Amino acid sequence: MTHPSENRYCKGFTLMELIVAMTIIAILTAIAYPSYLNQARASKRAVAKSALLDIANRQEQYFFNNKGYAEDLTLLGYAAAVVDFDDNHTPVSDEADAVYRLSVATVDDIEACGAVSCFLLQAAPRNDQINDGCGAYTLASNNARDVNNTSGRPAGDCW
Repeated sequence: MTHPSENRYCKGFTLMELIVAMTIIAILTAIAYPSYLNQARASKRAVAKSALLDIANRQEQYFFNNKGYAEDLTLLGYAAAVVDFDDNHTPVSDEADAVYRLSVATVDDIEACGAVSCFLLQAAPRNDQINDGCGAYTLASNNARDVNNTSGRPAGDCW
């Protein structure tokens, strides 16, 4: 029969076991965290796409009512000519919360548009979203979609 005091030192983990466990956790974290950040950035791309499509719809309604496209976002119901959106697709005034900055440009050049008047919407990434490989999104009145990036990713991968 064993004495109760002999089992006293058998309970718990050794320092070596704790170091091995922490090393495994650190390796898994180092592998998983960058992938998590990339997925989070990819999910925020939906903010840019849906905001651009919403503004394009507002532009078409404005064109129907005014026989021309709006020159800035204030004419489409936004508080400023350039609007920052957070990851909930809500316009924000604090630039620190923004994931994309949306702006509009009108073009009165038949050669550039293929029409008398057209618009070009842009969603430029802000803050950490700048690290996303897709860069800035553009949407034209003829539904031409593109991305301006330095990573070389084709627009189809981002849109």
